[in-house]
Amino acid sequence: MTDQVNTSPQAQESGMLALTINILTAPGDAFSALQKNPVKLFPLAIICLSTMLVMFWYFNIVDYDWYIDDAIAGTSALDEQQQEAAREAMGAISQNTMMYLGTFGGVVGLVLVYVFQAGYLSLASALNGDRYKFTHWFSLVCWTNLPYLLAVVGMAVNIAISPNGQLSAYDLNPLSLANLGMQTTNGSVQTLLNSLNLTMIWSVALIVAAYKQWLNSSMTKALSVVLAPYVLIFGAWAYFALN
Repeated sequence: MTDQVNTSPQAQESGMLALTINILTAPGDAFSALQKNPVKLFPLAIICLSTMLVMFWYFNIVDYDWYIDDAIAGTSALDEQQQEAAREAMGAISQNTMMYLGTFGGVVGLVLVYVFQAGYLSLASALNGDRYKFTHWFSLVCWTNLPYLLAVVGMAVNIAISPNGQLSAYDLNPLSLANLGMQTTNGSVQTLLNSLNLTMIWSVALIVAAYKQWLNSSMTKALSVVLAPYVLIFGAWAYFALN
């Protein structure tokens, strides 16, 4: 008698929950499951919706005049005249408009990054003659970015404990390298440290592990392929910041 796969909604929900837990606690099992069934909507929806909610909350409670001054103060590359022009430009945008820009712009930015990651990995896979296509890599990227939810929880906590609304966008994510104590007087390097966070590092490490497992490659090859764009982008950023 042929075994039948249970595709009921309850079974699918149970499978997604198990996969979510495994990607955090037993990633090898999760990678094996994604090889067979590269689902992507579930993790993408969770990440996008949680990001939209926390950003919507942030721009609803933030002291907008203070937010503008803080944002301008963080742009050390601008002189006083340029800062004043930027302040006037930001002041011309209502808080509601900024809320929608921040809420939806942040999500669009995340999705574009995921598409870029998956596109790069699928291109590298095609050049190596591997069998995995864009749909596999995009699914993997979505699932391996689930640790970002820990950053979202941290953001929500920071918003909740800032009742006066004077919470800097730079301080919003408690897991950024800058907020974990890595500080510098170089404004460009500081921006880099604000951009990098522990969940990003965790996600990249998961992709490296998945690449190694899926393609049965060496760790050296997995690291070189997966990390190449990060080294190029952040290396160039650091170079121009220091010179």
